Amino acid sequence: MPQGETFHRAVSKVLFISQIYGLLPVSNVRALDVADIRFRWCSPRILYSLLIGILNLSEFGAVINYVIKVTINFHTSSTLSLYIVCLLEHLFFWRLAIQWPRIMRTWHGVEQLFLRVPYRFYGEYRIKKRIYIVFTIVMSSALVEHCLLLGNSFHLSNMERTQCKINVTYFESIYKWERPHLYMILPYHFWMLPILEWVNQTIAYPRSFTDCFIMCIGIGLAARFHQLYRRIAAVHRKVMPAVFWTEVREHYLALKRLVHLLDAAIAPLVLLAFGNNMSFICFQLFNSFKNIGVDFLVMLAFWYSLGFAVVRTLLTIFVASSINDYERKIVTALRDVPSKAWSIEVQRFSEQLGNDTTALSGSGFFYLTRSLVLAMGTTIITYELMISDVINQGSIRQKTQYCREY
Repeated sequence: MPQGETFHRAVSKVLFISQIYGLLPVSNVRALDVADIRFRWCSPRILYSLLIGILNLSEFGAVINYVIKVTINFHTSSTLSLYIVCLLEHLFFWRLAIQWPRIMRTWHGVEQLFLRVPYRFYGEYRIKKRIYIVFTIVMSSALVEHCLLLGNSFHLSNMERTQCKINVTYFESIYKWERPHLYMILPYHFWMLPILEWVNQTIAYPRSFTDCFIMCIGIGLAARFHQLYRRIAAVHRKVMPAVFWTEVREHYLALKRLVHLLDAAIAPLVLLAFGNNMSFICFQLFNSFKNIGVDFLVMLAFWYSLGFAVVRTLLTIFVASSINDYERKIVTALRDVPSKAWSIEVQRFSEQLGNDTTALSGSGFFYLTRSLVLAMGTTIITYELMISDVINQGSIRQKTQYCREY
């Protein structure tokens, strides 16, 4: 690993891109020195993020007005939850931005232990490359999902306009289909469409980026646990002096404190992300038993969106759980320490490793370990079995209904 490959330098470009969508409004996020990172209440980034928040909040008010007039049902409640999740994600990233300069300075201080000899010999984890790969795959897939859903809306709005003989222009029909809550209170103007599409992206982007951000944090922390494990594995079954185990134990405790710091900072985001993913997957599974039409574009957008949510959730778990995986490997390595080399320092290290779970969590409700995959899978299967008993599967391939009442 190059000496300068710190987490801050590896993730700075990713965070800069997220600021385009109003997330994590921190000044100097791409600075080479973490000491230059600042959170300023009076800065262009804060004002820009505040503007996006006001636009999203205003549209959320329009959604509430629309839902009250058309009555609350299963589908309108999902629209409400989408905007609530979006607003909470922006709020939690603001909360994190206030703490981010302090977190980065603490993280940088801990990383200095692992950028020196002997850890530099065990540093082939390539933090930056992994973060860029994860970000590119997840956000490119999210862009494909967004384009499919947008194309689906264009197609369905045009079908409604032509088949239902609605006397409006093509772009007005898109506006009516995509934003029925705004159509009730704001007349159509062509210049509004680019602005509304930008607002739509600021709503859609955080859903995938939150998972991506959790993965980036997991990669950064796992890289250091990987180095610690490699150093211990390099002396497998060898007799080492007590000073070696003292140093390794102190470095492990420094990493564990860093994990606790990050866990406290991003726990609300983790809880919100996984709660939103699970609810979205269950909602789409419910829709899969109902009439989703025979139109190819509708089917493609629907199944791609569902599959992407499932894959993104699993990928987040597997990447973030690597922190706990390396800790378990360290525990296994300690069991192979020869009895003649066993000392009070090894004993203390062993006891500290087994005290609690070292992993990111959702505010303590669950931990991002591999066992979470089984728990979530069991929940989804149980839900699938329950709804299959009350929904007629024969209605899946009925004709799509284009005409709607407002």
